[in-house]
Amino acid sequence: MLKNIKLTREQVFFLVFIGTLGNIVYCHTWIDDETDRAAWVAAFVGILLVIPFAVWIMYLGKSHQGETIFDILESGLGRFPCAVVSAIYILINIAVAVAMLNMFTQLLKAFFYPYTPVWVIMLFLVLMAVLFANGSFKVFARTVELLSILGLLNFIVSFSFAFPRYIHPKYVIPIFDTSLLGFIKGTVFMTGAASECLLLLLVMVSFIPDPAKHYLWVVKGLVFCAAVFSSAILVIIAMLSPEVAKRIAFGAVNAAKLIEVGDFLHGLELFVYGTYQFIAIGKTTICLYCAWTAAKKMFNNWHPRVQLLLTALLIFLPAVWLNSYIKAYQLAVLLSSYIILPFCVVILLLTSITVLLKKKNAGSSSK
Repeated sequence: MLKNIKLTREQVFFLVFIGTLGNIVYCHTWIDDETDRAAWVAAFVGILLVIPFAVWIMYLGKSHQGETIFDILESGLGRFPCAVVSAIYILINIAVAVAMLNMFTQLLKAFFYPYTPVWVIMLFLVLMAVLFANGSFKVFARTVELLSILGLLNFIVSFSFAFPRYIHPKYVIPIFDTSLLGFIKGTVFMTGAASECLLLLLVMVSFIPDPAKHYLWVVKGLVFCAAVFSSAILVIIAMLSPEVAKRIAFGAVNAAKLIEVGDFLHGLELFVYGTYQFIAIGKTTICLYCAWTAAKKMFNNWHPRVQLLLTALLIFLPAVWLNSYIKAYQLAVLLSSYIILPFCVVILLLTSITVLLKKKNAGSSSK
C-alpha cells in the first residue's frame, strides 16, 4: 500500500461520484413497480441514506490515518480472520465488476456493435482497468475527474434538446402515486445499490488527508450524485412515461434516440453511450483496484503485478461465462438487496469495536 498518496478534494468528490454510479445505472428499474412516478425521489433519498455509513468510515480513519479499514481490522482481529473478510470483499468486488461488464457489453451489442464478440469488448474494458490500476492511483483519480466532467457534459448536452418538446409533465405528476411501503422498499433498495461506493471508501480512506476533518468531501460527492442520478431518472420518466421506462432496458439511450431537432440533429444516443462507457471503465477499474489491494494484503504483497493480472482474470472469465444481461441484472439486484450494505455494516461494526478496544487498552496501560 502506497502510504504517501494524498487525494485532493476534487478527486475524492469525483471518485465517490463514479464509485456510486455503478450497477445502479442499470438495476434502478427494479424499484419502478413499487415506486412508479416517485422512482426519482426514491433514488435521491436512497443515495443520501448512504451518507451516514460513509461518514462512519471517515471517522474510523481519524486515529489511523494512512491505513485502510482492513489495516485497522487486522490489528484487532488478527491476520487469519482479516484474510477471510478480505476474501469476501474481493469476491464482492469481482461480482460487481462482472455484473457491470455484462450489462454495459449488452448495451453495446444492442445499439452499436451487434456483431462484435462479447469477449472482445470485455477484454478491452478489463485491459483498460489493468492499465489504470497498475499506474498511480492519483493519476487514475485525475482521470476520473476528467471522465466524470465529460460524461456529465455528454448527458446534459444530449437531454437539453429534449426541452420542452419531449418532456411530458403528465408522466411525472402526481409524484407520489404509490404506497408508503412501496416507496420505502424502493428507497432501501437504492441505498443498497448506492452502497457500492462504500466498498471503495473502505480502501480509499487511507488516501484522504485527515479523513474525519474532510468528511464533507465525501458527503458532497454523494449529494451531487443523488441530484444528478435522480434528475436523470426524472427526465427519462418524463420522456418515456413510467410505464414504458419500467419495461425497457437502457432507458437513457432509448430516450436519447427520440430526440431530433429538425433534419440536422439526431443520433444523440452516441453522447449518452459515452457517459455509460466512462462509468463502465471507471467502475471496473475501481473494483479491480479494490480487489487487488485486498489481495496484496492477504498475500503480503507477493508479486503485486502477478496478483493484478490474476485478479483481472478472475473478473474477465466469469464475465465472459455469464454473458447475459438478465443474469447480470439479477446479480446486481442480489448484491444491492442483500449483500453489499450488510457486509459493509458488519465490517464497520467490527472495526469500531477494534478501535474502541485499542483505546480502552491504551487508557488502561497509561494508568
